[in-house]
Amino acid sequence: MSSALTVTGLGYRYRSGFALDGVDFTTEAGAFTVLLGPNGAGKSTLVNLVTRLYSPETGGVFIGGHDLAAAPGKALARLGVVFQQSTLDLDLSVERNLRYGAALHGLWGGRG
Repeated sequence: MSSALTVTGLGYRYRSGFALDGVDFTTEAGAFTVLLGPNGAGKSTLVNLVTRLYSPETGGVFIGGHDLAAAPGKALARLGVVFQQSTLDLDLSVERNLRYGAALHGLWGGRG
């Protein structure tokens, strides 16, 4: 089976200290994976790093074999994220919301 997500040596620090320090794991394509932990364990920070909302201080993220730092468009093209709380602007159409989100992540070239 091929790797869907690989995280190697991932680290991120807030002013108060490390949220993640040397995180390593791999999830296989087609596998059901759960991320569990107590409040403050770094779950949200990890998701923010994998979705490129944050940039890691150390380590790397590979999605479908693509390095998130070197080829973010290719890596993120295979990723879908659903939030617990809606982040949609209800005054915009579905298409406009998608374009806005893509532009925030450098995935929209302004065509169309």
